[in-house]
Amino acid sequence: MGARNSLRSQLVFSAAIGIAMVIASIIYILFATLRLQQIVNDQFRTERALQELQLEVVAVRTPFLNYLSSRSSRALSDLLAEEQVLRGMLPEHSRIESDPALLARREIYSMLASYLDLIQHAIDLKRARAIEEYTLLYEEMAYLSDHIVERIDRISLSGLRGELARYEEIIETSRELLFWNLSVIILAFVASTLWISISINRVTDPMNRLAWMAGELSSGNFDIADIEIDTVHEVGAVISAFNTMKHDIRQYISELNRQQKMEQLLKRMELYTMQAQMNPHFLFNTLNTGVQLAITENAERTADFMEHLANFFRFNLRERNFIVPLRREIEGLEAYLYILRIRFPKSLGFSLDAPEDLLDSHTVPAVMLQPLVENSVIHAFKGIDRPGRISIAAQKERSVLTLSVRDNGIGIDPETARRLLEPHSRDVEHDSKVMGLENVIHRLHFFYPDDPHVVTIESTPGCGTEIIIRIDTEVEPCIPS
Repeated sequence: MGARNSLRSQLVFSAAIGIAMVIASIIYILFATLRLQQIVNDQFRTERALQELQLEVVAVRTPFLNYLSSRSSRALSDLLAEEQVLRGMLPEHSRIESDPALLARREIYSMLASYLDLIQHAIDLKRARAIEEYTLLYEEMAYLSDHIVERIDRISLSGLRGELARYEEIIETSRELLFWNLSVIILAFVASTLWISISINRVTDPMNRLAWMAGELSSGNFDIADIEIDTVHEVGAVISAFNTMKHDIRQYISELNRQQKMEQLLKRMELYTMQAQMNPHFLFNTLNTGVQLAITENAERTADFMEHLANFFRFNLRERNFIVPLRREIEGLEAYLYILRIRFPKSLGFSLDAPEDLLDSHTVPAVMLQPLVENSVIHAFKGIDRPGRISIAAQKERSVLTLSVRDNGIGIDPETARRLLEPHSRDVEHDSKVMGLENVIHRLHFFYPDDPHVVTIESTPGCGTEIIIRIDTEVEPCIPS
């Protein structure tokens, strides 16, 4: 298919078509000219045949007279030869016609046949040396010959006059042939021009489209549609390569923009992490609690508290990996929950449901759950007098690992929830009240940029809030190198 549609084959085919059209027009003109000649020849064929017959009738007299004047065998041979020529000019079969002209010619053929029979009779008389008889016969034959010649003249003249009367018809036929000849030439020229134009456009139109696309690409417009044109193989290959190049450039630019966006998010997340990792108020409050316990309780419990506090700080401040096993994330959260249970023994209740079979088989972004719990502790129970409850759960359904933090606090209004879930494209200062939650949301969007629903907020004002993280375990997180 490619060979038949190549530029070379198209040019050869176009040239062949043009030459074929020219040859066809020449052949048509040739046949039309021959047809006109045949018409003219048919008009005068009968007259020419009569004229030739008249000449032969006159020509036979000389050898006939020579034979009668002498008994030369050469004269007899010449006479017989002329006699055979005349007989050959007679039609074999003569139909009865009603046309006067045809009847007149039939009369001439009949007289000529009689004349030839008299020649044979004269030859016989000559051989018998009947001088008087063949002399009288010669005079009779001379009269018959003159009559035949005269009759042919009259018929020829009458026929010529009839053909002259049809001269206008011949001229009209000639004009028609000339008109059709001109029409064929014009048609062949138009068809050849049209075919050549189509062949040229199959090459030039795609090139014009390529030039236009190149201009659009140079101006930065990479969203233009691909060129889809049926053209010759070579130009089609250029178009295909150009379309591929356009897609590659667009993908490359998109990847560059994505990398730049990731770098901006990474810088912002680093700032969030540094700000969230050390909360001075929380640190001072927990240290004060430790001091009070050291005064009022046994040293063993104080040591246990301080050990959990040290574990929490160790996990929260020293974790430098982006992705950690789920077990490590849960261990850090358990240390944090122990501290919270000491701080809020009556006002807050905590529950953690993380199946053992999930802890070592899956990984998650580091420090995701603790900021969500801290956000609930700080903001969810302001202004309410009922006991607070925070539930953390991990479960897996098919390939999706779901982590959730739910409280029964005051809830979040829909507008705030919507704003929190929107990825920010520029550095802005945020309210410290939602710093931990927003940090988690932005990091999740960074690690899973192709999943807009990796984190959701379900909240009913006055009834509580649930923050749900859904991680597709079959998708590798986007980790900066």
